[in-house]
Amino acid sequence: MQVRALKTKDIFPMSRILKKIGLKDVIREAAANMAANAKAANKPEDKKSAAASAQMKLGADIVATLFENLYLAEEETNAFLADLVGLKPEEFAELELTETLGIIDQLKGSKVFASFLKQASQ
Repeated sequence: MQVRALKTKDIFPMSRILKKIGLKDVIREAAANMAANAKAANKPEDKKSAAASAQMKLGADIVATLFENLYLAEEETNAFLADLVGLKPEEFAELELTETLGIIDQLKGSKVFASFLKQASQ
């Protein structure tokens, strides 16, 4: 199933979902930690190592927060993801998990989505 390009109208449901599941705070804290680690590193290779470590921690924190709190935004998430692939929320909710994970992977790979998350964390 192909995910359509993100549009301006997608900002609003994404923002509601982030707020409901508390992901904005996790992203903001991780961004601050990444900046502090980069400043603390003295050598370029230390900075690269610190950045890689911080990115791994950020990814783990995002996944943990997402799975802990996703139930808080179940309806909004189903509606948003369904819209991205041209389905009704009820149809999306009945997809095989592998299909849903594929859709999420496509969304994660979107530069626009990454940019939105970066802006949302500020």
